[in-house]
Amino acid sequence: MFLQKTILFRLGTKDFQWTQVLGIFLGIITVLMLVKSAAVMFDSWQAISGFDACIESAGFDSKGVSDNVGLDYLLFQSKANECKSSFYEVTGAQVPGGKFSLTSRQAATAFVGPVASFFFWAILFMASLSLIFSKTVVIPIEEVETVSRPFHKRK
Repeated sequence: MFLQKTILFRLGTKDFQWTQVLGIFLGIITVLMLVKSAAVMFDSWQAISGFDACIESAGFDSKGVSDNVGLDYLLFQSKANECKSSFYEVTGAQVPGGKFSLTSRQAATAFVGPVASFFFWAILFMASLSLIFSKTVVIPIEEVETVSRPFHKRK
């Protein structure tokens, strides 16, 4: 046998609308974070699309760098490392040492995170709108109690 009690937790009354206050604060925070995540998303897309141009401007041709000696190669390495470090700072994705082009996995790694962040904040913004337009929120909390049977001594 179980006894069930249902307790209603009510957020918001006629005098003061806690749900609207919570929704407004959450809405302000989510709008700011939406703007930030959109900026990060567009920055990462720009870094992905501009990485090859940066490497080409460093002096990398389609055949690659044939000789690994000389001042031209050291200058190329320095500029290529600047491209790689700026790409890492913007996106968080790293290009390995001897590589001078992005793979599709690296591009996806660099772009999927900011897009997921943007959609997370968009969903939270929708939740804040639902809090703003609802008068009260009632959350049922159930308590389950077990009834113990009487204890009888064995003879």
